[in-house]
Amino acid sequence: MTTIKKNNSPLSTQPLKTSPATGATVASLGLQNSIPLLHGAQGCSAFAKVYLISHFREAIPLQNTAMDHISAVMGGDENLDQAMALLCEKHSPDVIAVMTTGLTELQGTDISRVIMDFKRANPQFESTRIVAMNTPDFTGSMQTGFAHAVDRVVRQLVLPPTGVKRERKQVNVLCSVGMTAADIETMKRYLDAFNLDSVVVPDISLSLDGHMGDEDFSPMSMGGTTVYEIEMMSESALTIVIGESMLSTAKWLEKRFGVPYVCTQMGMGIESMDKLVMTLTELSGVPVPNWITRARKRLQDAMVDTHFLLTNATVSLGLEPDLAIGYASLLNSVGTKVSRVVTTVETPELRNIDAEEIFIGDLSMLLPSEEPVSAVISNTHAAHICEPEIPVIRAGYPCHDQYGNMDVCQFGYEGSRERLFAVANSLLLNHKDEVEPHVSCYRFTPSEVTQKERG
Repeated sequence: MTTIKKNNSPLSTQPLKTSPATGATVASLGLQNSIPLLHGAQGCSAFAKVYLISHFREAIPLQNTAMDHISAVMGGDENLDQAMALLCEKHSPDVIAVMTTGLTELQGTDISRVIMDFKRANPQFESTRIVAMNTPDFTGSMQTGFAHAVDRVVRQLVLPPTGVKRERKQVNVLCSVGMTAADIETMKRYLDAFNLDSVVVPDISLSLDGHMGDEDFSPMSMGGTTVYEIEMMSESALTIVIGESMLSTAKWLEKRFGVPYVCTQMGMGIESMDKLVMTLTELSGVPVPNWITRARKRLQDAMVDTHFLLTNATVSLGLEPDLAIGYASLLNSVGTKVSRVVTTVETPELRNIDAEEIFIGDLSMLLPSEEPVSAVISNTHAAHICEPEIPVIRAGYPCHDQYGNMDVCQFGYEGSRERLFAVANSLLLNHKDEVEPHVSCYRFTPSEVTQKERG
């Protein structure tokens, strides 16, 4: 078991950690007709908005309560009340996700009380679900904010089961912040192959996948999981947990409604996917489709093809915990050495990573000083530090120096294969032959022969 070391320095020179409110915003946008509302100053939402726009290259409908210096001292309850009334009157969203910031958390703002008072005073807005989320900037990270947002939505919206018999079994899927739109689409394809209905929370494959909307600009999310689907999660036969950060929500569903769960980490690598596929075939009674078997064989072939470069290669990871666990598991399966993992918060599963060193810190700790690193898997900020000397495979947030971030597939046999090829191709660009060509001291060139004949 690897020892986790924490960076206790008061200064972060190359930040890796991102605000929990940013993660909660992404989770909120995975709900249909939702509006994330940040309770704080305008600057708080401006940073998160620019951050997410640069990554997704999409308009991000993030609103804020515009607290000023007076409300910062006297309290911002009135700002929040007015903001909720305005959004309900003007846009009539299905969900408003109210998130706190460091400012409002230090004030001790009770947003749950403000929301309850608002609902009592405005019964005409009963159809809009308003969910309170505590996401202070001074604790946690983007992953914890994302997981907390999903947890609050599930606990506040899920209803008791109706008892109506379904034609097809239903499965809940709780997705980690590390999953892209392509990952979620792949997951839904697997479930459909076993004749299973799915409730994916949150489903950014319908809202942040880069599709053109019917309008020039939408003040709400352009797709995602509906409120009705979330309400019916109690009727599912199983909850699939993708990422350790979503475990608490799955445990609550099991305790409250008796819905069992299975955790697949990030669905990266043969071992993780075999466990998931066998679970699905046992649940549905449907044999494994041929295309899934073929996808597994293609991954096996990719592991054979790339092991010449990846075996004994040294890679460092700078990612959120869920994604770091997934990539480490995939790389370990082909014999790659994970020399150092730098992540944002400490979680129990981090100790199971097969890595030489694990740090809770920033990107300045990414490169070990003792042995060279073949490649790095992290975001654009790490690329600014490492490239061009060390190739950086983009993963996580933010990746604003390339296009198609949400089309990068990491999940399943297909995603694992694609990621192995991406790492191998990056190493190939910087590959140097292990044995330098030998030049004999007795070797002579044609010009030397001509000079001797003339002499």
